[in-house]
Amino acid sequence: MADPPPARLPLANGGSMPVVGYGLYQMDEEEAERSTAVALSCGYRHLDSASFYGNEAGVGRAIAASSIPREELFIASKVWTDCIGLGAHAVRHSVEVSLERLQVDFLDLVYVHWPVPGKHVEAYKALEALVAEGKARGIGLSNYRVADYEELVASGITLAPLVNQIEVNPFLYRRDAIDFFQDKGMAIVGYKPLLRGKAVTDATAIEVARKHNVTPAQVLLRWGIQHKFAVLPKSSQAERIDSNLHLFHFHLDDGDMATLDSLTTKDSLANFEAHFTKRSVADPSCPTLGDYAPVPGGGGGAEEAAVAAAQSGR
Repeated sequence: MADPPPARLPLANGGSMPVVGYGLYQMDEEEAERSTAVALSCGYRHLDSASFYGNEAGVGRAIAASSIPREELFIASKVWTDCIGLGAHAVRHSVEVSLERLQVDFLDLVYVHWPVPGKHVEAYKALEALVAEGKARGIGLSNYRVADYEELVASGITLAPLVNQIEVNPFLYRRDAIDFFQDKGMAIVGYKPLLRGKAVTDATAIEVARKHNVTPAQVLLRWGIQHKFAVLPKSSQAERIDSNLHLFHFHLDDGDMATLDSLTTKDSLANFEAHFTKRSVADPSCPTLGDYAPVPGGGGGAEEAAVAAAQSGR
């Protein structure tokens, strides 16, 4: 018997997203094109992209070749930290380049990729303008902690964020933070749900998988869905791409869920905090930035000087 259609997660703007998305991190352009084509043929309709991934042109070619109606797709992208740091014009440029490369007229969701200190609020407000222009249908946060969210809301934004995309899996289940964002009406989208493949060899995941006659990957993804997260599995192997979408023919019982919840340790939480600090303060540049030209008269001399320095490698 075929699986029922993948469930959708409601969003606060009245829309919804498929709970299983296809993650596109760490693929070159050709691999992204090939793998996206496979994912779309398997039934994925949620594509999670980002300017920093450097492969959006390949994703766009696969979307165009699929002939799937645009309204059936949920396409997300993200603005990287260097463009966030350079201000509103660079944020706008990043989104416009993503639209061009993806060969679409609008994004269903556009994320602030990281809450760059002192800069993420301006970036968010620039995205609000793009929503008003119809270039995006909603705004998401990525890697935001509670304090970052509270700073954003206190700034007087006009559109509430729909989503917080964070790393979440049974080995990094930040229950209090997740409960906070869900209580605010935000959907949680989990990246690295399989720990880049490492989690599928965990003895607990294997044991639960045997109980349900499914794969460990399916158990880990189903765990996220039953916590009401959207999940973003990533694979370039056709068989795994397909099986990662088939998550609705079994159910984890309360004991399974509690066992999987318990896999998060104090060490994993501490490692997350160290990673967050490193990534939010010092990041590599985004492939989009090389295309950026300051708008004459826009952003002021300081911003234009910063752009020139970034483009020259200083």
